[in-house]
Amino acid sequence: MRKFVRNNDQKKLTPSEEQIKRQKDFARLHHEYETLHKRRKKPLYRDPKFFLLLFLLGIILLLVLLETEK
Repeated sequence: MRKFVRNNDQKKLTPSEEQIKRQKDFARLHHEYETLHKRRKKPLYRDPKFFLLLFLLGIILLLVLLETEK
């Protein structure tokens, strides 16, 4: 069985005050949050790919309904 060696004499890795202050940029954090959760500029029904998908689903649904009536 392999034996593992632990390095207990290592220093604790704590960030310096300068590094902590550099990470406290709340304006950047808020900007990243807003860009992540921003609403789409173009509505879904105006997206050409989505419109084509809705159109095809509508045609398929229409054909299915016409076939079930017969």
